[in-house]
Amino acid sequence: MAVMWRADLIVALLLVALAGLTAAVVRLARDRRSLAASLRGERLKLAGQREALARAAVTGERGRIARELHDMVAHGISMMTLGVGAGRMIMDKDPERARQTLRAAEESGRQALAELQRILGLLRAGDAAGARTPQPRLSDLSDLLAKVRAEGLRVDVVEDGRPVEVGPALELSAYRIVQEALRNTLRHAGASSARVTLRWRPGFLDVLVRDDGRAGPAVTAGTGLVGMRERVTLFGGTLEAAPRAEGGFEVRARLPTAGERRGSPPPRRAADPPASVRLAEPDGEGGVEIVP
Repeated sequence: MAVMWRADLIVALLLVALAGLTAAVVRLARDRRSLAASLRGERLKLAGQREALARAAVTGERGRIARELHDMVAHGISMMTLGVGAGRMIMDKDPERARQTLRAAEESGRQALAELQRILGLLRAGDAAGARTPQPRLSDLSDLLAKVRAEGLRVDVVEDGRPVEVGPALELSAYRIVQEALRNTLRHAGASSARVTLRWRPGFLDVLVRDDGRAGPAVTAGTGLVGMRERVTLFGGTLEAAPRAEGGFEVRARLPTAGERRGSPPPRRAADPPASVRLAEPDGEGGVEIVP
């Protein structure tokens, strides 16, 4: 009897030991799978970081090369402008010399155009084919507003004043400002409606985008406003972005139009300080103003 009892005890102990061993094996296998998954995730993360670093290095190098080519383009255009001016001045007195001067100016223009095409090809390398479509202008705002309405935001556009003919660069900047302001409204403001106003006045165009949403930190700061500032600075304009006293948020960009097609923006020095962001003057609206 005692022998049978001891046998049963031994069997029970063996079963307990087997169960414990089985549980340990299962736990070990689970831990191994978890560790393997973690290692795979880390490998993917490292691969992503390496890819991002490689892209950043390529982008930086492209930017450096583009700056060098930009200097060459600027020199070629300067030579072309001087040549055309000189040829015009001596056209009546010395036609043959004028023709030679104009031919040299034409060659400078061809070289500048070739270098400009190289810059565009360099900066567009790796872009999708759709990026090479014509750049939008103010006449394309209706298509942009249709897309915004399809995302659930009621938006209309008002044109005040008599439009004047401006260059495609200014039209593109005005379009992008409207696009970025409406994008911020969709992403951050929680608005239900917005209004775009193009206010034409002698010498400038005001672009206003107002919504009825809320103005949080994501709306009053970020790369969107920085991009808008860069666009208005290109033309010597100003940008204000501020919550409205009656609710909502407003972006107001002023783009000078007088002489925009004939002149070029003043060069920006590398030593210039970055734009400052300060509180708007106490006018009951508050907000921030980005000052070029």
